[in-house]
Amino acid sequence: MELGLPGVVLSSLLVAIGIYGLLNSRNIIRVLLSSEIILNSSILFIFSASDIVGLTYTPIVFSIFAIGMALVEIIVAVAAIILYFRAKGNLEVE
Repeated sequence: MELGLPGVVLSSLLVAIGIYGLLNSRNIIRVLLSSEIILNSSILFIFSASDIVGLTYTPIVFSIFAIGMALVEIIVAVAAIILYFRAKGNLEVE
């Protein structure tokens, strides 16, 4: 798959959307989703940059590792969200 420069531009756009979501949302679920958008854009950037440089297997290994870390992050974040909701009664970040 050839991503190249359009992938880098799309990755930059996704980072901007994720940062906007982090800065402007008060709901903890939206903050979590925004951080996941930023993480996924970094994976897209790695694939795009490796396509420009010409690497073959390095981005695949790193992306599998990053997806595994994202899975662990989601599990911990959902557990923290459940505890936060039980303590506060809402999901608004103060």
